Amino acid sequence: MLAVAYSTLSEKAISDYIAENYHIKPKEVNYLIRGINDTYVVKDDHSKYVFRVYRSDWRTHEDEVAFELELLIFLKNQGIPVSYPIAKIDGNHINTLYVPEGKRFGVLFSYADGEETPIDNENISLLFGKAVAELHQKTTNFTSNKQRSELNLEFLIDHPLEVIQKAMVHRSEDFIFIEEVAIKLKNRIQELEPKGLDWGICHGDLHGNQNISFCNDLTYTHYDFDICGYGWRAYDIAEFRLARQYHTNGDKELLERLWSAFLEGYTSIRELSQNDLAAIPVFVWIRELWLMGLCFQLRHIDGGIDTGDDFIDEKIDIFKKVQL
Repeated sequence: MLAVAYSTLSEKAISDYIAENYHIKPKEVNYLIRGINDTYVVKDDHSKYVFRVYRSDWRTHEDEVAFELELLIFLKNQGIPVSYPIAKIDGNHINTLYVPEGKRFGVLFSYADGEETPIDNENISLLFGKAVAELHQKTTNFTSNKQRSELNLEFLIDHPLEVIQKAMVHRSEDFIFIEEVAIKLKNRIQELEPKGLDWGICHGDLHGNQNISFCNDLTYTHYDFDICGYGWRAYDIAEFRLARQYHTNGDKELLERLWSAFLEGYTSIRELSQNDLAAIPVFVWIRELWLMGLCFQLRHIDGGIDTGDDFIDEKIDIFKKVQL
């Protein structure tokens, strides 16, 4: 038998497993999306749920998953609208699923009502800024003894560089350029950190797309905390800025309006220091680097067709614009 890097569980297997282990009798299970983890929508006679199956090479230790679930339960108890884990019949939240590549963890979550809404106007950008600030504010007293990677420079720069280097062995001079940019970014954060950078729980993926669901009345639910952890809040916020740069398609005026509205919403709930504001543009570039590493890391799932030399050329052109 040949080795398997990444298997896909069948919808029937998920349905049967949930029926056996939860106080839920699924009527329908649909495979929704494939990515860093696999997501299934589960329906019974009354409600919808989401069943997430974590990749075996992404979340290898149960503690990593347990940290995320403890955070979600904490936020729910704090009154923050989140997609939260559903307990099994035995009271536990985490399932260990044995698959061809070894084992994967699975969790059933409440469904985030509403739908993904483009953050393309100032009103919803301001609302999202308030929602992010509430997340940061409410997690001030969160603690956990579970082990989870911090969103530090090792995670954001050192590890991605290792992945990028392996993918660019045929373009060593170009990798040296990217490495030099990374060193400059790291040095800049190390210059700012002694002056004080806000550190605490971060969502880790606050782009405003596929992490918050809005209903028609603009009530919302946060979801997908898979990359959460302790980190710099300026980094958490920087992902929103980066996402708007991509989604505004070069419209700098719109970008700045959305960014200003976001900051207005955020600072109406929670203060941002001048030092944190100065760090955000640096973290935007760091996020670009981290995403480049992630794309290479996902090659064996999505295939390498989108991460060839054209992809590398595009990223080099982006990093040539770095100004610190």
